[in-house]
Amino acid sequence: MKNQSNLTSIQLMLFIVQTQIGVGVLGLPFSVFSVSKGDAWISVLLAGIVVQLFITIFWVLGRRFPAKSLFQYSMQLVGKAGGTFINISYVIYGLLVTSLIMMYSTAIIKTWVLTLTPKWIIMFLLMGTAVYLGRELLSDICNVYVVVSGLIFFLILISIVVLIIYPVDWRYLLPIGHSGGTNILKGIKEAYFSMLGFELLLFLFPYFQHNGERTVLFSASMANLFVTLLYAFLTIVSLVTFSPEEIVIIPQPVLYYVKSLYLQIVERIDLVFVSLWVVSVITSLTSYLFLSTEGVAHTFKRINRSVVTIFFGSLSFIIALIPNKEAEMELYNKWVINTSYLFILVIPFLFLGISFIFKKKERGKNV
Repeated sequence: MKNQSNLTSIQLMLFIVQTQIGVGVLGLPFSVFSVSKGDAWISVLLAGIVVQLFITIFWVLGRRFPAKSLFQYSMQLVGKAGGTFINISYVIYGLLVTSLIMMYSTAIIKTWVLTLTPKWIIMFLLMGTAVYLGRELLSDICNVYVVVSGLIFFLILISIVVLIIYPVDWRYLLPIGHSGGTNILKGIKEAYFSMLGFELLLFLFPYFQHNGERTVLFSASMANLFVTLLYAFLTIVSLVTFSPEEIVIIPQPVLYYVKSLYLQIVERIDLVFVSLWVVSVITSLTSYLFLSTEGVAHTFKRINRSVVTIFFGSLSFIIALIPNKEAEMELYNKWVINTSYLFILVIPFLFLGISFIFKKKERGKNV
């Protein structure tokens, strides 16, 4: 960690952005609309506010141990045995989310691009690239994220073009609030999965604390703001492009409205889009592999990070191969999402409470 003191706040912001933007970006409008209807965009904005509250809590916890990640101060707060158990739990969590991302991304790629290719080959290519990148230092991973982040603006540009040349109907958004407060709140839960990735701030804080504690909060908040506005924008474009009857049968609205575009120089722009979207999938996979590898490195100390990353990549690959039906994938997805509340809500709040009650904190700047 000492050798990576040159990491910048921009790298932190883009690390979180690249982790959050992945599989969910394509199906978010569909999943939220299924609950919130025309007010889906409101649910997305409210989900962003909820995520910001979590980020603030993580920051308050992190600034009490600025030179340590959760994997390190967990043992200080709940003892060696309890800390080790929690660390291993986070390692498993990273493994499960990695498998989930790979399942859904493979299903989309197989549906839209490589229909005749066995899914294990697609998964192998995705995971192989993620493992290759995940073996590197955090500084190298961040540098790659900075370079590929420009691809996100291609998605924004395409969506703007759709609004300009496609016969959209803004009346589909009216009347605002017609789905009811209960359904809008339920839609927050649907948007939550697509915003996963912000929890890595719990483990990234010590790498970036040299920029200043307030800068860390600002960078994480800007990442969340960007992702929230992007998701809300894509949701609005989907809502005004497709009628309520159409959107309920379109699992990836973003891909469908991209496919509707006709450009003389590009015949199937949706295939180009999927090819660029795969980069975001790989960055998400890499981030969660980094989480699992980081957990083992801090818990068991003397390890070969490359070997551990390859091991977790292989294990995620095997887990992702198990579900064969869509219903099984949905069941796995629901289980992982419900489990994530423990790691994003319960444990950080528990640690924060313990640190305040027992006045445990550390202001050292060296790791």
